[in-house]
Amino acid sequence: MTGILRVPRRIALAAIAVLVAGASLVSFAESYRGLYLWAHHHGLAGPWAILWPLQVDVFIAVGELALFIALVDRWEPRSRTAAWTVTLIGLGVSVAGNVGHVTGHSATARATAAIPPLAAAFGLAVGLGVLKRVVEKHHEPAAGADRAQAAAVLSAVPTDAQSAALIALKATAAAGNPLSGRQLETRFGLSRAEATRVRQLVTAELNGQHHRDAGETPPGE
Repeated sequence: MTGILRVPRRIALAAIAVLVAGASLVSFAESYRGLYLWAHHHGLAGPWAILWPLQVDVFIAVGELALFIALVDRWEPRSRTAAWTVTLIGLGVSVAGNVGHVTGHSATARATAAIPPLAAAFGLAVGLGVLKRVVEKHHEPAAGADRAQAAAVLSAVPTDAQSAALIALKATAAAGNPLSGRQLETRFGLSRAEATRVRQLVTAELNGQHHRDAGETPPGE
């Protein structure tokens, strides 16, 4: 079922992205109009009235983009506080400006004027919610691989002195300068019998490897 639903899932995600982006653009356009009317009715004209809405809604846009990056890059929750603050303050000012330009006291007219910035905010909430789950799903395989790699590294760590001595002797023997019995005793705190046993194990393993490389059958096999 996963393979069958993969394509419809991608189509659904693409549709969500298109719809959220389209709704956001329309909402910002309607919000810009409301803020322009507010500025025009409060002493601004010409290019100043045209530019005034940008200094309000730009903070919503910047905050939304910052939250998008925060989710993609997986910022810590504390690091997202500034982005949320900027977004919410910009949203509050935008709602106030959109509602403020409405003449009269009709609740329906004021609610209609408040919808554009709120629609942009709700669209953001839906889009970020979907994005968060997609990012988490994307990082699950990587997290599993990291855990498996960490477990493999930990499993290779010697758990006792003899294992550590065995690994060290193999490495030094491969380099052509194997540790002596005395060195094994001193460095790893082994008794003479334990050091001898470690050397015998490594010698037997190296001899077996030599016979296998030469195409011979190791003794005892």
